[in-house]
Amino acid sequence: MSRHAGAPLACLAVLIAQAVLLFSPGLASPSAAEARQDPRFGVVEAYRAPDLATRANVAWERIIFYWHAIQPGSASDWNGAYLPDDLLQREQSQGRSVVGLLIGTPPWASDGHRRTDVPRNLYLPYDHPENYWGQFVRRIVAQYRGRIDDWVIWNEPDVSDPANPGFTWGGSEADFYQLTKVAYQAAHEANPEARVLLAGLTYWWDETNGRPQYLERFLQVASQDPTAAEKGYYFDAAVLQLYNDPAGLRRVVLDARRRLASHGLDKPIWINETNVAIWDDPSHPLSADWFRATQEEQAAYLVQAFAYALSADVERISIYKMVDDADLPANAEPFGLVRADGSPRPAYAALQVITQYFAGVTSAQVEQEGAVVRIVLDRDGERLTVVWNGTPRPLEAAVPARAAEAVLVHQDGEQQAIRPREGAYHLPLAPATYHTVPGRPDLYAIGGPPLILVEKADEPAGQQPIMAVASAPGCEPARSQYFDVTGHTVSGQWLAFYERAGGLDILGYPRSEVIVDPLTGQWVQYFQRAVLEWHPENPPADRILRRLLADELYPGADPPLSAAPRASRAYAFFPTSADRPTGLGHGVSDYAPDGTYLGFKSFFDAHGGVQTFGYPKEEPKLRDGRWVQRFQAAVFEYHPENQPPYRVQLELLGDKIIDQKGLAPITGVAY
Repeated sequence: MSRHAGAPLACLAVLIAQAVLLFSPGLASPSAAEARQDPRFGVVEAYRAPDLATRANVAWERIIFYWHAIQPGSASDWNGAYLPDDLLQREQSQGRSVVGLLIGTPPWASDGHRRTDVPRNLYLPYDHPENYWGQFVRRIVAQYRGRIDDWVIWNEPDVSDPANPGFTWGGSEADFYQLTKVAYQAAHEANPEARVLLAGLTYWWDETNGRPQYLERFLQVASQDPTAAEKGYYFDAAVLQLYNDPAGLRRVVLDARRRLASHGLDKPIWINETNVAIWDDPSHPLSADWFRATQEEQAAYLVQAFAYALSADVERISIYKMVDDADLPANAEPFGLVRADGSPRPAYAALQVITQYFAGVTSAQVEQEGAVVRIVLDRDGERLTVVWNGTPRPLEAAVPARAAEAVLVHQDGEQQAIRPREGAYHLPLAPATYHTVPGRPDLYAIGGPPLILVEKADEPAGQQPIMAVASAPGCEPARSQYFDVTGHTVSGQWLAFYERAGGLDILGYPRSEVIVDPLTGQWVQYFQRAVLEWHPENPPADRILRRLLADELYPGADPPLSAAPRASRAYAFFPTSADRPTGLGHGVSDYAPDGTYLGFKSFFDAHGGVQTFGYPKEEPKLRDGRWVQRFQAAVFEYHPENQPPYRVQLELLGDKIIDQKGLAPITGVAY
């Protein structure tokens, strides 16, 4: 924990002796039918509240093995009772696997006699009798073979300030690579099934201090070792330890995955610690600053963080930690799901919600961010939409309905039945209240209390369009137009928009009914040249909008021009500026750069201009022998072989996205 003191460097047996076996019979527990233990979800030191951990379906835990406590005096010492066998057996009998963390150089095994020192003789062969670290790893892994097979090597070596309580490693990146390499070789010799994990990295320490990321520095060192590539750089999974910002559990994981991929590595990523410290617990009050949260904000953080982590496809995620230490100093920050006296905080109930509803999730996608965050999770026969407010103002979110009814779950586990209205579930979202990021009182990194919308799905996710016109929003069968060419109908408000936008000439034939789009989760209707979207959060006149398909299919734009290349009534320029953008720095003209008459501006003006097509992204270009111009929502094509007024045509972007995304079975398009 980079911004917090680490766990006390004490023998684990002492901690166990102090731990209270906690149980609170008044807490609700999911029924056996509802409970699912997901191997991804863990809590640090769950053994300190075993009954509560079991009731929350905690599947794994991390326990620290302090080398200096196991071999305190010499290489011949061995504290075999460090982790009592009966405790390990109890944890495993309750379905919890244990991950060991190895750390802490004994004074006798280093030249500086500090627990943060590089072990002496580390660069000897891993199996040399005087490579004390290699011998320790081999022996501890062999002792627990088959009972503990996952081992983390050290903790947060990226914390570089010796005065910081989280400082654990005084060596260089090369020293740390050697530490990991030796551990990997010794562990795999002792237990071929062992997995060796990199130390948990904070990311934020290097980010805040303007340093290259430790993971990248480690990988650069490893890449210089000619033996590393064959051994996967001598580690089996990368580990992150991320606090305070839920979105970081997606953003930082994706960043780490890109760094690994740049070295040809495809490794699982674990999050071994996540949480936010609290300030408002009457039993341990602190000031409301320095990233601290209220107890309710802590509960909200966990739900949001787990949803983001699932969207980044982490292999495991764990909360730091299960229980506050009994001797927590007055100025220390509490993180426990459970207080030292055994009473659970609201975060414990949030964990129960997570393990009940997020268990078994097979895919997760961030569909919307900004004012309202929406993350969609799919699991057997169910679609879960986790939604929260990212602003300090109350909001109502309109979540597109995929079923006729749903269950709404709050972060404390409260449930209520809910039905959609106008094709969407309308959810009142409480405001975000967390704003203790230093220097950024305007930043609400933790959103308001999240809601989980649980819908049943008869078909696999992404394969269940809702095609009944009567149930889709904005559809009115009494006012509809059927197109026998494609076999689809446009009705109600969709038909009104279709007619205003230019109908067949601009949008083309409908390629689907109004359906729930498997790409975005919105109600949409596909056409040959466009996709129309339903936005229930907008005023009635703006509830149907045209998707910026050209931006999606042809990302980016040409560099903006500093000024219009020519001034005439046949050319309209849309400048851009940092303070007040009014375009993308390009224009639309009736003439090509070589003087060929195209009629693009006349067509643009006659069919709604920017409102219909968006801004031009480039000047006209010759592509495959034809003059074309890309806009945000359309692509103009010049067809001189046609008779007026059909020489300007629009590319069939709707058909193209259907083909590119493989949506023909969803839309009913036959190719």
